[in-house]
Amino acid sequence: MADSESSGSGEPVDTAETDEDFRVLFTTHPTPMWVYDPQTLKFLIINQAAVQLYGYDREQFGLLTVLDIRPPAERERMLEAIRDKSDLDRPQRWQHLKADGEIIEVLTYGRQVRFRGLDAVLAIVQDRTEVNQAYRQVHHTRSLLDNLVSNLPLGVFVKDMENAGRYVLFNEAAGAISGRTPKEVLGKTDNTLYPRRDAVRFSRQDQVAMRRSEVLSMEQNMVRPDGEIRVVRTIKRRIPTTDGSRPRYLIGLSEDVTERREILSRIEHVAMHDALTGLPNRAFFTDHLRKLLKKEHGAEPFALLYLDVDQFKQVNDSMGHPAGDLLLSEVASRLRKLISPDDFIARINGDEFAIAFMGGDIREISLFAEKLMALFAEPFRLEDNEEYIGCSIGIALAPKHGDEVDLLLRNADLALHAAKADGRSTFRFYEQSMRLAAERRHILTLELRQALNENQFELYYQPIFTLSDDSISGFEALIRWHHPQRGMVSPAEFIPVAEETGLISGIGQWVLREACLTAARWPKSVKISVNLSAAQFDQAGLLDTVVMALEEAGLEPHRLELEITESIFLSNSRQNIQMLYALRELGVRIAMDDFGTGYSSLSYLRSFPFDKIKIDRSFVSGIEVDTRNLAIIQAVAVLGAGFNIITTAEGVETAQQLSRLRNEHFGEVQGFFTGRPMPAGEADIFIASKTASSARLLNELASSAMTSRK
Repeated sequence: MADSESSGSGEPVDTAETDEDFRVLFTTHPTPMWVYDPQTLKFLIINQAAVQLYGYDREQFGLLTVLDIRPPAERERMLEAIRDKSDLDRPQRWQHLKADGEIIEVLTYGRQVRFRGLDAVLAIVQDRTEVNQAYRQVHHTRSLLDNLVSNLPLGVFVKDMENAGRYVLFNEAAGAISGRTPKEVLGKTDNTLYPRRDAVRFSRQDQVAMRRSEVLSMEQNMVRPDGEIRVVRTIKRRIPTTDGSRPRYLIGLSEDVTERREILSRIEHVAMHDALTGLPNRAFFTDHLRKLLKKEHGAEPFALLYLDVDQFKQVNDSMGHPAGDLLLSEVASRLRKLISPDDFIARINGDEFAIAFMGGDIREISLFAEKLMALFAEPFRLEDNEEYIGCSIGIALAPKHGDEVDLLLRNADLALHAAKADGRSTFRFYEQSMRLAAERRHILTLELRQALNENQFELYYQPIFTLSDDSISGFEALIRWHHPQRGMVSPAEFIPVAEETGLISGIGQWVLREACLTAARWPKSVKISVNLSAAQFDQAGLLDTVVMALEEAGLEPHRLELEITESIFLSNSRQNIQMLYALRELGVRIAMDDFGTGYSSLSYLRSFPFDKIKIDRSFVSGIEVDTRNLAIIQAVAVLGAGFNIITTAEGVETAQQLSRLRNEHFGEVQGFFTGRPMPAGEADIFIASKTASSARLLNELASSAMTSRK
């Protein structure tokens, strides 16, 4: 550049002017540049842009070589490039070293030039650090996205909808779901991959998704190449473009939910079915009834049958829960065999089953109910025993007896209660009178609670006489209810309701307490008899109630006689017998009431050492003329003597009955003839007036009765 040169016209060029022009252009150019000596490798000239990029001032550059601005690892390569001139006239990538030690990536372009009469190299430098970093970031991001898509647990696929819906992306998870590898799928369409019906379905979905701006979601079965059917949940959406042009690509996400659906199905089955019998449970049955009753579905009439297994509680209590479970399973099995596919059966609760019978008229429904009861004619094999079990059925007709589920269920339940009240092992259709009775029972329950709180109850006392010396043996406490509006209410009306509702516990406590307090005023030879309900044995605290009543009254335990019926042996018999023994240990006397009216009265005499048996009034009535009743009376008298048990005859109403009982050496008598029930005050007077002459009392009663008959 320092030598004279000729122009194209042959005229000499002013070198000074040329050098100055070069220097101005070189120095002010925004691209970093320098000229170096390939022999000494020193910088001959550098521009301002290079000074700013590398951070060295011009004086420092004057002391450096081109090797000094390179990391050690690049210096040998630089020497080879200078020697071989391989970095000239083409761009080369290098790493350079800045004054602060930072390594930058650059692209250089070298050109051999003459500078100040010497061969030199002009180097033009482009800093590529940020660009390369951006490229690396883009590459890293792309690799990350590729890895992410490839390793997502969800299936991901992309289709080119302008190229027949060919797959341009299909990750490994999508392959695992479909049973096809990405290599098999990419570049192909659904028509070549799936059965025609599936391909058509997928194509229609794609078209809908491309027309929508929102996500299209569906759950469907997919047939894999091996024939296995999987449940796949898929969402599809078009990929919007940045310039607002028509979308071209469709993205889809898919997930295999087969196992999840199976688990949910099992959970739903458990939630809607009875674990013991496998039958639908109450929730499932209620839902089924609700669907049947929907008018918009054109509901047809049907019958709801509530079925209760008779004697189940006895089996469960006497043989244990495993036997009870076996019985219920066998009942369910027999019921299944009878119903048709149109019917619906469920286990509702405990020993209750329900059937929605899609029958027509009353005759057809009645015939079906009779078939149900006939299923129980054959004995049930439970362990090593054969048990005969009956059933009671309540029937409500839909929509006649209810067009709502709750109403229909309540009415069927009322009919079932009516069937039980009729002696069980029968069926009853719902009647309006049943609801009225239920409403009266509900009102009676509320009034009973009020009666207990307001002391509306009163005890009456009926005397019991010992025939051997005609003395007053004791009194039986009999409850009376003085209703503020209806007057005296019979115990036969309110005691069953008290037992059903659990109010018998509070009423029973009051009776025991009141009876013991009254008896404590009487002579020590006079006992008090109190009836215990079987329902009281099912409630905790009976023993404590008796103990507290005795202690509060200061009454000797042997003066309290508790009367029970055989019903307490029909449920929780083992527990109830233990309770009887616990009461006996207190010194309390135990009597069996209504002897002879049950099924197994004689067998119960072996189960527990009773102090007394009270023969029912039905056997006393007519003994004057009925030889069969007299024979029963004679047998009971002999039985009592053999067991060393006092025998008491209830319902004595005539002198002839009293005379007969005396002749048969009966122990005690009780009835209207010997004394009607009376309030406590009158009982006190009765005792005071009769005790002194008790030896003549019954004889006088009999004599006066005989005289009046003459």
